[in-house]
Amino acid sequence: MKNQRRIVATTLALTTLGAGLTVPSALAAPPASPGAPGIGDKVWPELGNGGYDVLDQQLAFRFNDKLTDYTASTTLTGRATHGLSRFDLDLLGPEVTAVRVNGLRATWKSTPQGELVITPKRAVPKNARFVVKVDVRSKVTGVTDPAIAFPPGLIQYDDWIQAINQPSGARRMLAVSDHPAQKAPATISITGPARLNSIANGKLIRTTPIGKTVTRVFREDRKIATELLQIGVGPFTVVHAKGPHGMDLRYAVPTARLAEIKPQLKTFDESVRFMEQRLGRFPGVRAGAYVAPVGGELETQGLTLMSADAMTKEGFEQNGTDAVVLHEIAHEWFGNSVSPEQWSDLWLNEGHAVFYEGEWSAAKGRMSQSERMRSTYVEQGNQLLVNGPIAEPDPAKWPGENASTRPYSSAAYGGGALVLYALQQTVGTKTFNQIERTWVREHANGLGSTEEFIATASKVAKTDLGPFLRSWLYGTKLPAMPGHPDWKAAPATRQ
Repeated sequence: MKNQRRIVATTLALTTLGAGLTVPSALAAPPASPGAPGIGDKVWPELGNGGYDVLDQQLAFRFNDKLTDYTASTTLTGRATHGLSRFDLDLLGPEVTAVRVNGLRATWKSTPQGELVITPKRAVPKNARFVVKVDVRSKVTGVTDPAIAFPPGLIQYDDWIQAINQPSGARRMLAVSDHPAQKAPATISITGPARLNSIANGKLIRTTPIGKTVTRVFREDRKIATELLQIGVGPFTVVHAKGPHGMDLRYAVPTARLAEIKPQLKTFDESVRFMEQRLGRFPGVRAGAYVAPVGGELETQGLTLMSADAMTKEGFEQNGTDAVVLHEIAHEWFGNSVSPEQWSDLWLNEGHAVFYEGEWSAAKGRMSQSERMRSTYVEQGNQLLVNGPIAEPDPAKWPGENASTRPYSSAAYGGGALVLYALQQTVGTKTFNQIERTWVREHANGLGSTEEFIATASKVAKTDLGPFLRSWLYGTKLPAMPGHPDWKAAPATRQ
């Protein structure tokens, strides 16, 4: 009874005080503030967005009959990490036609730096989920030469559409949070001419023909970075096969060239099995390729982009395409499942892909891994570092038009592979393999940083590998290669 009387008395006292009562500031909700226009990436400070985490992304495209124009919408679900008075998405090029936050019209402003600044009608509270929908329209970048086609974003060639999003092309297609650190599951809808097929990352879950158009909807349940999105439209046939442990192998191949390309598709199955022997089970549920006429190869998650010419028998013989396929399949572990936390961690993607490409070639009786690494170290040497250290690229060293490709350079590819080879030489093959398996298992479907890789390697090897690995990753000159004192790194020359 005493406690009850005390509670009643306290309640009456507070009621009597009324407006005179001041709530302690520690109990008051902090005021909403703007989200940052980036996540603090030193290489790409304008990419990604602060103030929220991305939980899910729904992306819809509608192309006109000639594939020259499209409308698109992003419906992004996020969770505010602090109260948001406004927040950003990444968008560069397409025209915004409408923005809604939680179903209410919002105001917006586009900046020349590629920021879409959104002010909702009501601030988003800390930890609250919110949904933002952005509608855009744009022309598609048309190319006339299929051998030269790497503008970022969507590309149109004849009756074909494909996407080139590394490292920052997705924001040129529609509004996204365009950084690997904000990857999330995605639903992708493509509406296009019924005379053509369409494909995207993920599983086809719905096909809806309406008059002269057809809409196909794909769902990628795994987290996917926007740089790994693929949007394909064209006169192709989709071929399915079963891979290891029943996984779906899916190939979109030009119908007119299906007979000449189909025999080479088995290389994807072989590459998955090769990598599984070294790293464990494939991290996803499907693999395969979008084989398009425009040149170039790209690791778009679960749907590797491949050039049609490279996938012919002649392409395999002349270009060693089988090793390229292995390289791209290796990215399913390194880059797609374990994505870079910052763009300076790119060497963890490309260095691993190059390293395992070398393992594949050696297993095929071609150049040994040692010969390959010696060639890189001796012939390219410190020239690899002209854009900065392997794990600390300098964005200022990608001037002018090249700025859009940073941090892609020989340091991430050849330099990253040399780091891994040096590590293998230091700890031995058995421990190296344990490091690799531990790395992809502990960071599966997530992010990985350079310092985390050093910590994993040290933990597995039971010794502090920090000084050794940092000398390779952050040095301005390549260290001596363990086990090969006779190797001399070529000096760097001015660009």
